[in-house]
Amino acid sequence: MEFMFGIPSFVHFGAGVSQKLGEMAAGLGARKAFVVFDKGVKAAGIVDGLVASLAAAGVEAVEYDGVLPNPPDMQVEEAAALARAANVELVVAIGGGSAIDSAKAINILLGNPSPIRLYEGFNLVKVPGKPLIAIPTTAGTASEVTAVSVVTDTVRIKKMVIGGQFVGPTIALADPLLTVGMPPAITAATGMDALTHAIEAYVSKAAMVPTDVMALKAIELICGNLARAFANGADIEARSAMLLGSMMAGFAFNSAVLGLVHSIAHPLSAHFHLPHGTANAIGLPHVMAFNAQMVPARYRDIAVAMGIDVEGLSAGEAAKAVVEQVKALNKVLGIPTLQACGVPRDSFERLAEDALLEDATFFNPRVPGKQDIISILECAY
Repeated sequence: MEFMFGIPSFVHFGAGVSQKLGEMAAGLGARKAFVVFDKGVKAAGIVDGLVASLAAAGVEAVEYDGVLPNPPDMQVEEAAALARAANVELVVAIGGGSAIDSAKAINILLGNPSPIRLYEGFNLVKVPGKPLIAIPTTAGTASEVTAVSVVTDTVRIKKMVIGGQFVGPTIALADPLLTVGMPPAITAATGMDALTHAIEAYVSKAAMVPTDVMALKAIELICGNLARAFANGADIEARSAMLLGSMMAGFAFNSAVLGLVHSIAHPLSAHFHLPHGTANAIGLPHVMAFNAQMVPARYRDIAVAMGIDVEGLSAGEAAKAVVEQVKALNKVLGIPTLQACGVPRDSFERLAEDALLEDATFFNPRVPGKQDIISILECAY
């Protein structure tokens, strides 16, 4: 047996740990931090308390609120120029996947020359940036614990995956209290994003013992708590379980990589600006149905982790039960169809062509062709 497993971040998890930001920043020797977030997180009142924690520790905050969904390359370049001009010694990301992915990309450009597209791929970042502290406010992307940043190339209309050394955060402060304010729709989309991460990591061609353990526990936590968190955002137990499940899914896919759901979701977001979690949720049950014949034993394991009684079921029946359970969860969460999102059928050929070029496609357990992907998109319509 041989495998490579790792995560980039030191993790401090628990209610209220975000208030240790100043202490952590000072411990890294920083006197000036570039704080990255979007306007929604600022309006929710989350940023001010964290900036106050920095100030109390003697760390000056240079605030950047220009984060956009599916962060575009030009936004990253703009922010990196501001950070360089301010001579910051630390980067702090506060928010969901877009904020943390933006901060990772900005930090790459604090140690390496622009443009950010030079680093698309794996292990192409040759020089470390500054220390980076990531504070998630959603339970979905797990960007706070992965060595991957996803940035939209606005010229090619393509999501670039930048991964490997010197990309991930130095420290993750995972505070479930910061996720309490998530609206139900965002709770749903980010939660299904996390479930997609766990399932795709478990069936990936690059799966290994450590990622299997993490992925199955993540599936158990997410499936046992997502509907609860969706129904009652103030349920701290469910919120804590969701944040932990999201992180464990991140631990898994950081090494096992992902699959065809993400390969389809990336061009959907690039071309039609669908939120990443929504795009994943829409495609997940249909890609699972496509993959089922290749990994029936793994689908049985997923069924058990989801709480499905598989006693007496054949491998095929267990796989079908898993797919139906995911469809039912999507329905409970109000996940839309591609048609409801305004994605036109005449885009399916281009979307399929783009999906075939995504790195994650090569780790999918079943090799798809162009027509296979078009069929999946039709099912999701």
